[in-house]
Amino acid sequence: MIEKVNILIIILILLLLFYVVIAIGAKKKSGNPPEIKRYLFGVRVLITLLAIVAFVLWLFL
Repeated sequence: MIEKVNILIIILILLLLFYVVIAIGAKKKSGNPPEIKRYLFGVRVLITLLAIVAFVLWLFL
């Protein structure tokens, strides 16, 4: 059975991979760099919030 620490590590790795895939896709797409920077900032904020929620749930479950 998977331990709690392993579950947290897996969640954080998945969030990191999610960000990397989005960043690569955004940089391949041609467009205005300020728009891409703003988009990636929003993605970073979203992933950070997801990581915080995952950590809080991990603490209580």
